[in-house]
Amino acid sequence: MDKIFIRIVAFIITFGLVVNLPWWISVLWLAGLTIYFPLYLEVLFFCFLFDTLYLPRYEFPYTALSVAFVFLLLVYFIRTRIRT
Repeated sequence: MDKIFIRIVAFIITFGLVVNLPWWISVLWLAGLTIYFPLYLEVLFFCFLFDTLYLPRYEFPYTALSVAFVFLLLVYFIRTRIRT
């Protein structure tokens, strides 16, 4: 199958997971997709959506978005070190 088609299907499934299922299932699914796809930037959109829908108001409202960005950078740098 085409990689773009798989990525679009993963986007649709992830949107349904973030909106309908508990947070821990969504987080595990997003972590798996971040590791599976090279540079899965869609995780930032879903973490922003997750923060907007479910996070109560704190002093720093975008906690999941920040954690996802750090995790994405970490996976990116580890992936480049492994493949060299």
